[in-house]
Amino acid sequence: MFSCIRTNKNFKPIANSCKRIVRELSIVFYDTSHITVDLGKDEPEHISFLTVFLRDACQSSESVDASSKQKRFSTAQIAKNLRFAKDPVVIEIKKQPCLQVVWEHDDGTTIESTYIEAELRKYSSFKNRMSGKFFGHKQKLWTNSDLIKDMKNINVDYNAYLSGDETFRKTVEILNKYGLCFVNGIESPLCNPQSQTLASTNSDSLPLAKLAKKLGYIKETLYGRFFDVKVEQNAKNIAYTNVFLPFHMDLCYYESPPGLQLLHFIQNSTTGGENVVADSFLAAKHVKETDSEAYEALKTVPITFHYNNNNEYYYYLRPLIVEDPYVRCPETGEAQIKEVNYSPPFQGPFEHHVTRDDDPALFDSFLRGMRAFEDFVNYKANQYVVKIPENTCIIFDNRRILHSRLEFSTENGGSRWLMGCYVDGDSFRSKLRTLHHK
Repeated sequence: MFSCIRTNKNFKPIANSCKRIVRELSIVFYDTSHITVDLGKDEPEHISFLTVFLRDACQSSESVDASSKQKRFSTAQIAKNLRFAKDPVVIEIKKQPCLQVVWEHDDGTTIESTYIEAELRKYSSFKNRMSGKFFGHKQKLWTNSDLIKDMKNINVDYNAYLSGDETFRKTVEILNKYGLCFVNGIESPLCNPQSQTLASTNSDSLPLAKLAKKLGYIKETLYGRFFDVKVEQNAKNIAYTNVFLPFHMDLCYYESPPGLQLLHFIQNSTTGGENVVADSFLAAKHVKETDSEAYEALKTVPITFHYNNNNEYYYYLRPLIVEDPYVRCPETGEAQIKEVNYSPPFQGPFEHHVTRDDDPALFDSFLRGMRAFEDFVNYKANQYVVKIPENTCIIFDNRRILHSRLEFSTENGGSRWLMGCYVDGDSFRSKLRTLHHK
């Protein structure tokens, strides 16, 4: 959106026509393609804004509806024959320096745009533009020891979460930072006869629903809005058995897998059944640092994820590692991992790299990367193992955190009942942004 400072034969010196020139903001030069302003406080800081960007970003009532906050035009409409009705100037509005531009349309009509200095500064660099929108740089990739050191912050009180704005803000920030948290002291559904069984008539009054709806929209899936996790005969999902459940992420066979998963431990008195979590982003980083060729293969080779059972057939192809193509770390400039897709129990036969004609060297690198990834997450120091207490809910980022469960037995007379749901990832990130701007 920005060009380097440059001069050309169409350079037009600035006339001294401003009513009130503000020293902090000044126009260096302009033509129909760009306007260069000086945003420097002590030293010159020249930034050239494309005129198409400025016109497209106009927030006047003629450009953006005051009620709906939606644009009244398309970019293509305003990009043709873009020109000024008069010289751009710097003015002051409510003691704030502003760039004022009056645009002229092909039909002779004009529109006035003003850009306060703070907004120009916000859009003057990629780092500034991403601030308050993406928070990957605030994530802490963790091992077992990292997580244990901050357990005080990772554990949250249920009542404080529901009633305290600061506790809720802290929870949202912790979820972004580590990808998981534990909410303790939850009221048990067993104490209320109306919530002892899951039904559509009582679901919104469940403690789990109260937790989830504060974070965002509950995402309905093939398992419904809420689901019980109990041992079932002839189970249609390995999670509904007592056998070892390996590391995985949920619903990788969906086009848009859930962002957050919540599991409320209502009963958990069996022998065994500990939960295991690991940070897949740290594992991906490990592969990148130790074998860059394998890392690139993990970003390239599509993995088949499917669920073909119980009269349902879900299917999606995606690589193990997905980097965000548009967002980079503001400190280092490195590409940021957007999501990891790992779910061996729901992995189907490969569709690519099936025969020797399908770039065997790339597939060899992919397999090498998969082994390195799995070796890393299966190393005990990179796992957090916990027997989650009853009346506790674990909340975790389903696009980042791998979760597993050890085998368990009911021979001791114990019971295991979890209630779960998913929260849409976009609505959670919306919550993260709005809390940041408060």
